[in-house]
Amino acid sequence: MLKAITFCLLFIPSLAFAVEKVDTVGFLVIAPDRGFMGNEEVRDAFEEYNKNFNASLVFITREETGRFLREGIALVEQQGARRLVVVPMFLSEHHPLYKHALAFFDDKQQEKLTALPTSFAETMSNSYLIAEILADRIATLSKNSEKEGLVLVTQGVFTDEEKTGIENDLKKIIGWMGHRYQFGEERVIALRTGGQSSQQLERELSVVRSKGLTPVLIPFDLAWKADGMMSLGFRLHTTAKKYNAVYDGTDITPHPNISLWLAKQSNRYIPITKENLGVVFMPHGSNYNWNRTMMEAITSLESKYMIEPAFSMGDPLLIERAVRRLEQRGARAVVVVRVFSLASSFKEMTEYVLGLRENLGHAGHGHAIDGNPPPRVRSGCALYTVGGIEASPLFAQALLDRALEVSKDPKNETIILLAHGTESEEANKHWESNLASIASHMHTAARLKAKHFRDIQYATWREDWPQLREKAIKTIRSMVEKASEDGGTAIVIPARTTRGGREEEWLKGLNYVYNGNGFAPHPMFERWVEEQILIAMAYFNKQEPPAGILSRSRPALHQHSGKQ
Repeated sequence: MLKAITFCLLFIPSLAFAVEKVDTVGFLVIAPDRGFMGNEEVRDAFEEYNKNFNASLVFITREETGRFLREGIALVEQQGARRLVVVPMFLSEHHPLYKHALAFFDDKQQEKLTALPTSFAETMSNSYLIAEILADRIATLSKNSEKEGLVLVTQGVFTDEEKTGIENDLKKIIGWMGHRYQFGEERVIALRTGGQSSQQLERELSVVRSKGLTPVLIPFDLAWKADGMMSLGFRLHTTAKKYNAVYDGTDITPHPNISLWLAKQSNRYIPITKENLGVVFMPHGSNYNWNRTMMEAITSLESKYMIEPAFSMGDPLLIERAVRRLEQRGARAVVVVRVFSLASSFKEMTEYVLGLRENLGHAGHGHAIDGNPPPRVRSGCALYTVGGIEASPLFAQALLDRALEVSKDPKNETIILLAHGTESEEANKHWESNLASIASHMHTAARLKAKHFRDIQYATWREDWPQLREKAIKTIRSMVEKASEDGGTAIVIPARTTRGGREEEWLKGLNYVYNGNGFAPHPMFERWVEEQILIAMAYFNKQEPPAGILSRSRPALHQHSGKQ
């Protein structure tokens, strides 16, 4: 597992933003009172995070919570806050102390605390970063998960609603681990406050033992920890030993992901502009010449945006490297732009690596390490991914220009668009549908230029699958031959991101005109890349993309909100 962990830092002290200044957003971090030792661990995580944000930390207690909240809000107001975001350092919204704190922000109470517009970030159970803490804890304890039963325990609930809600949120965290472990049993227990808590836990451990499994017991919460001995972790040692559970008493803190989680939550509320947005440029990649051509195609964009390449098929190590470099350059948010023909290409893989989805589908198995899902990028940046050229009119315009570059007599010429294709019939039909749309757009655009081609046809090579490819080669060769009849000329245009493909090999011996330069470099390609960047910027700022965005593959806004 990758251990490189860092914040998204911003060292641009005099930068003015179009939306609002970063320092006008104040963050009120609220956490449960854990006693001295637990609170010190929370303070350590907060201080690391607070180096880059206008923030204050408030511990929620049963007494004087209103006073503590007012003090925390006053601190960020004094530092220039004009908007308040409450960041709840609670695993669950059902925690009794979190509900207690929220009561001070209801309509009747809020004016007593602050007149600032106030938003509430999500609790910790919605973040893959917290699941990574659990994965790290398990990694130090588990020997053979299939013969073990995972038991997560927390404490401090009073009601059935709190117990059910907190247990469900802990189960969500287990889900965010992405099936990394295959435990024979998974159990979660939120202990009630009172004298019966040990019996509750013993019943759960007894059930695990009765199934022939070894319990892996983890106190997973920001639970009470006045000192080393006055803590949930210490108190459970006797019970763990009684049931021969694997146990070390370590809870959530200390762990660097707590500071990262705080930063990520906060960066989701910071205005994102071209000055603080990082872009991971991710085409498929090939040899040095191919890669250099792609980078030269976006040269002018590199003067406007922070861009780092990650030429790959969603390789987690290369995505990690690019994100780290962008963090060092001051990014607060990072978007991975997938430069592939289809929006689905490596989408699941990239989303998983960025912590935007819980589990990895079959599409990511190629990046598995020893059968386990690949490592995720542990980052305090807000993360997102966009991409997929699909049937973009910008792509169509570029391909038309490629044809016009070699065209001599349009009325007797047939443009033949050729794409990579897929193994799946369903996916290949989708690709052909895109080509049909591109061809239609090219027809219309050509007529506007008074260029009337005889026809525009299309096909896919299915090139990575020999049996399908052989059939496709015969079909495409026939298309080229027919286009050459009656004084006609076939203009073969690869519908690719840049120069490449084996058209000249597979069409050997036929008469045709060829322009294999593809989408990049071309002004329309640069526009397409910037279009993706603007879509991401709108997503981060919870806005609609700017008017004039043409891409048909635009992602739904906020579809990953809260999944980071």
